[in-house]
Amino acid sequence: MKEEKSDQFSLENVLISFIGFIPFVKRNKRIILIFTAVGLITGLGVEIYKSSNNFKKTKIVFVLESESADNGLAGLASSLGLGGMSSGNSIFSGENFKELLKTKNIYRKAILTKVKVGNRTDFFGNFFLERSDLENHEWSNLPVDFVKYRFKTGNIDSIDVQDKNIINAISMYLNDNTDIFLDNPKSTFQTLTVETRNDTITHVWAQLYLKTITDYYINTKTKKSKELLVIMDKRVDSLRSALYYTQGKLANYNDQNQQIIFQRARVIAERLQMNSTQLQSLYFEALRNYDNLKFSLVKEAPLLTIIEDSELPIITLPYKWGKIITIGTLLGFIMGCFAAYVRFLYKVNYN
Repeated sequence: MKEEKSDQFSLENVLISFIGFIPFVKRNKRIILIFTAVGLITGLGVEIYKSSNNFKKTKIVFVLESESADNGLAGLASSLGLGGMSSGNSIFSGENFKELLKTKNIYRKAILTKVKVGNRTDFFGNFFLERSDLENHEWSNLPVDFVKYRFKTGNIDSIDVQDKNIINAISMYLNDNTDIFLDNPKSTFQTLTVETRNDTITHVWAQLYLKTITDYYINTKTKKSKELLVIMDKRVDSLRSALYYTQGKLANYNDQNQQIIFQRARVIAERLQMNSTQLQSLYFEALRNYDNLKFSLVKEAPLLTIIEDSELPIITLPYKWGKIITIGTLLGFIMGCFAAYVRFLYKVNYN
């Protein structure tokens, strides 16, 4: 009985295939050398471009805090008979947080935020336009007025069309050079990396970006708390007024009826006393909830806890040459072999 051929890996078969491939390369060495040279030159060009850009890169390691259950808002809302105060799926959890980082509102707010660099305070967007050096690189084809433009207001609602166009251009550049990722899948530590051609811009933007997200988080998360605080403040005031009025009415009634003879008068006094006791209980309960809510606002946890912050000066590591050149040369060789094989098939079938 004839044995079946084994399909398993064999070093002998690999060597035979390689030896058989050598004559093919020799026969088509010209076209293969041309493609390999093109790949090498392309890789060299990319290496020269990347080394000449001299980007300054910084990183911030932080932890995204897990959120508590509405900071007790649901219980406080229930005590007031208010439903629907639970936040449900938070915009700061899971994939929602990643999508939030890409929104243009975050970038616009950060770009139009005033920051202090040295002894000068100005909008971050103005510092970026001055120091990013984009007019000599990515923005070299744009008008000079575009780079020389300066923002005059930080109010997003009052910016004009030209402001929006420049903000969008800055946002696109920063978005491409800003990244947040998990360095280690087993850890909850997240890493923010930023790289631009100016170390000050890199450092300031990394810190400003996280601060803008944190401020947005605090304003969003405390909005319901502040609204509930206003409601409870009015409730405490109304209960206090009602309590003081009832206590005053009871005192006046007792003064006028010190020698109570009729039972009807005694019933009125007892009702006033009962109302006063009930209002006092409601007032103390509302006052306790009011104080608890104020404490919860004070203890509001930040969204981010910084583990490793960005620092100046940013140390620029020397560029490592060779990787892209090697990949380009290898790809050129493979493409040359493929082109030679296609030419071989064409000659066989059409000549």
